Amino acid sequence: MTGFGTKIRKFCVLLLLGGGLITPLLSFGADVLGTKKAMVLRVYFHDYAATSRYSQAQVQSFFDTDLNLLWQHTSYTKINISSVVSNLIQLPDNRSAYIDDFVDGDLSNGTKFGKVLDDAIANAPAGLDWTNVDEVMVVMAETNPAQFHRGQATKCNLNMGPGGPVKYVGCAIFSENPSDSDRAVWGRWAHEMGHAFQQAGPAHPSNYNNAFELMDANYPGQTGPFEKQTTQGFPGWLPPSKYQTISCAKGGEIANLWAMEYDPTGKPNIQAFKVQLTGSFYYMMSVRRRVLGDELNAFFTPNGIPDEGVIIERVNEGANPVVQVIGRNQTPGCTGSCNRNALWHGGDTFSGDGITVAIKKIDDDNYTVTARCNDQALQPDIMLNPWTSPPGNTWETTDIWVDSPVNGYGTYRYGMWSDLAGGTVPVGNGDDPAVGQVNRLYARVRNVGTQAATNVVVNWEITDPPGLGIAGASGWAPIGSVSSAQFPALASIPAGGTVDVYVEWTPNFALTPAQIAAGTFAFHTCVRVKMPAVAGELVLGNQDGDREQENISYFQAPSTGPGVPKFKDVIRLHNDDFVQKKTFYLTYKTDVPDDWKVDLNGGKKTIELAPAQVVDLPIIIRSGATPQPVGKRFFTDVSASYLNMLVNNMNPKDVHPEYKPLGGVQVDSRVLNRTRLRCTGDKNSNGLITFAGTLEGIGDYYPTGQGLFVQVVGIDGKRQILPVSITVFVGRDGRFSGELRDPKLQAQQFSCLFAGTDKLMTASSGFTPFGAQADSDVDGVPDYADNCLKIPNPDQLDSDGDGYGNICDGDLNNDNMTNSLDLGLFKRAFGPTSTANDDLKDAADFNGDRRVNSLDLGTFKKLFGLPPGPSGLN
Repeated sequence: MTGFGTKIRKFCVLLLLGGGLITPLLSFGADVLGTKKAMVLRVYFHDYAATSRYSQAQVQSFFDTDLNLLWQHTSYTKINISSVVSNLIQLPDNRSAYIDDFVDGDLSNGTKFGKVLDDAIANAPAGLDWTNVDEVMVVMAETNPAQFHRGQATKCNLNMGPGGPVKYVGCAIFSENPSDSDRAVWGRWAHEMGHAFQQAGPAHPSNYNNAFELMDANYPGQTGPFEKQTTQGFPGWLPPSKYQTISCAKGGEIANLWAMEYDPTGKPNIQAFKVQLTGSFYYMMSVRRRVLGDELNAFFTPNGIPDEGVIIERVNEGANPVVQVIGRNQTPGCTGSCNRNALWHGGDTFSGDGITVAIKKIDDDNYTVTARCNDQALQPDIMLNPWTSPPGNTWETTDIWVDSPVNGYGTYRYGMWSDLAGGTVPVGNGDDPAVGQVNRLYARVRNVGTQAATNVVVNWEITDPPGLGIAGASGWAPIGSVSSAQFPALASIPAGGTVDVYVEWTPNFALTPAQIAAGTFAFHTCVRVKMPAVAGELVLGNQDGDREQENISYFQAPSTGPGVPKFKDVIRLHNDDFVQKKTFYLTYKTDVPDDWKVDLNGGKKTIELAPAQVVDLPIIIRSGATPQPVGKRFFTDVSASYLNMLVNNMNPKDVHPEYKPLGGVQVDSRVLNRTRLRCTGDKNSNGLITFAGTLEGIGDYYPTGQGLFVQVVGIDGKRQILPVSITVFVGRDGRFSGELRDPKLQAQQFSCLFAGTDKLMTASSGFTPFGAQADSDVDGVPDYADNCLKIPNPDQLDSDGDGYGNICDGDLNNDNMTNSLDLGLFKRAFGPTSTANDDLKDAADFNGDRRVNSLDLGTFKKLFGLPPGPSGLN
């Protein structure tokens, strides 16, 4: 038998299903290749006439000809655009319900952005082909030259047609903007379309201050080599062999650069030159020409990019913005525009950050660039991999993890994987931290600089108050700190070296009865690591804790229940602005099977929070009927973004909206084999506790090499875990035994805990009394842990989590009696055409066969007129 479980990465939340438990990898870094399909919905407002600036044929031509050609050029024919363009669709409400007017350009704030998209889809005509759509774009018809909409884009969960299935796609809205030229209009559309294709990196690398980058302000035009790296927005376009990279440890090098607009298959020449100062701090140089899309930019005279020559971009992946364009004859320390629209020409020399770059022109398409490091030692650079880094590619770092004592230090529940830097690290959290026990909270400190990092100090912090899932950068409390006094290797980490360090952490949050009944302490909390600058270090954005974070949930309260066939929990969202209210846009990306269901915040995509407000966002993941193999992993990656306005500092009137992520959570799911722990024990007057037990369900999933372990802990009269524990080995037959001492004679009960593996479900014996254990209904579950004392139910199914097993709980409305009100609810849930919601269907499924039929009706008749239970848990 398998069970279903789900965890929130960075916070691990386990839940069990009548089949299996869960976890996988979100792929942000897939190459952007092939046909990209856009569904283009042309709309007009209820208080507008059915007229537009562009006809259906004209819009189709923009997408088929202009947009498609631009994206073919900038991707080197790696992608092409296929579009379906609708006729004019009337939206049900007036313009004011969809657009907010501003003197410098209009926006769709708050819920209005989602309303444009949802209403356009809901009213889309029949006959549109919604298969394999990658992006939904809404063109708002406008003939008034006084109206100008800035355009907005992000990723959304949208229905594929009226009432169709929900899909995670790119989404954009914009206007026909009669005040702009045709080229400026479709150029803006091209920019917003790019947000649908971006795989990683910042949405706007320079915060809209780069007229040579389509994903900043170069529209229409090409996207530059920064975005085409394998770790950024458009991997798969410019091959890694086209990037020549040097480290200052080599002193310097010469690169012969061919203009980056040309198809890299045309010549073997290098097209981008990187001078790597540290692991995340480098200079990127390329040659730019007004060709193949870069001759189009509608905002300069002549049209196209504002200059030709060598562009020098200063890239600091831990900074905001990530990319700074260094204009001709400027230095890294300049303020304002830095003359960034003037590129570097033959005979020019740049100096800054310990390097000197000399430019020599061969011809318009080819330049020789010589880079030399004035200070070859340069600097140390300590850091942790930030969240959204490979291999997890989600809201966690590879470099923070937990080592729980439950399965023994050094053994990790979720296994190991590559850190993509020559080492291995635990997957996700490693272990779920154990409440009331001494866990080790690890950090892998990396020196990606070119000289030794000395006297490194590592600080851990936790969200304050705990329990905040998406919290931003505000509200943290210290956990602990280490230095070379605890870990001598921190005295000097060599260039390219790593050091693993930890603090001991005993989370002691009080457990509520509901958490104890659930069997899992799902308390979503964020942990981060911060490190002060070491001597000689200049790059600090990769160690400030802003992205060096891990989301964590805690191990378990000692309960024996197997859970229910769904994950139902909350993710806490915190407005980290203590002055201004914010509207957040919620999205999720998932790879769960098609017959599974994901419900985030009841389907409401936008939510407004007052300053510093915290809200709980309900999330439900329900498995389908199709069995999944043990060990199979799925994910649901949830993010919250807010509308942020970017201002071009060369033109303050040029303002561009972006949806900026505050953070996110990954709900990981894995199919696991269900286990059960049975323990008995006794205690004598000297405090000696003897115990024995069996771990059932391990079957063919006993791990080779490392074995399995169970931890036995003492419990006091208040059901708090005591510092009285021992970890014992479990044989292949599932048996274990041992003894431990309670010198202060505090233990009133004990509990056996199994942390689980990547194929076996977590298990516990619950709060287990000493001595003989009665089992009144002889179902193998002792009375103290049995949620139905008089009816055998070895699976202990309790769909509504009220402490009463389904088989003895006909009280569907939880008023403590099974009566005519419950009969009405049962009728709603009965049969394949049921109109009940999923929670009610689960509760009315008394025998756990995932159907509500005549068998359940027979059980309901027996329960009618009775209270639920009795239960040993209540």
